[in-house]
This record gives sequence, C-alpha cells and structure tokens, in this order.
Amino acid sequence: MSADPILRKGELLDSGEYLTICYELHHVLLPELADMRLVEFDRFEDEVRRGRRFDEVRRFLEQIADDHDK
Repeated sequence: MSADPILRKGELLDSGEYLTICYELHHVLLPELADMRLVEFDRFEDEVRRGRRFDEVRRFLEQIADDHDK
C-alpha cells in the first residue's frame, strides 16, 4: 500500500494541511508503528506493509474504521 495519505470522498485539504499530514505520517506515526512491528514502512519505496504483529491489533483497527464511518 502506498504511504500517501488517503482522503475520503469529498474531503479537501489545502497544500499546507496535506504537507502537515504527510510529515506526521512519514516521520512520526509510521516509524512508531514500525517500531512496534505492526507495520513495515519502507521510506525509500514509500510503501507500507503489514508487520509481524499486525494481526494483534486488527480488531482494534477495524473498530476505529467502523466508528469513523458512523
């Protein structure tokens, strides 16, 4: 999966907001998740893959997605 932020249908960001999200995702969130082995983040290829411990938090991630869609 690409490490670019994904916008929801109808969601718009100005260039500053987009850069802020990209910075936080690439330099804070993804490295933290990689340290916990929940994801593998290849900064050079700009890709994210499931880490060895991904399944341990799968239910939590699904709950977040379900809650956000309500």
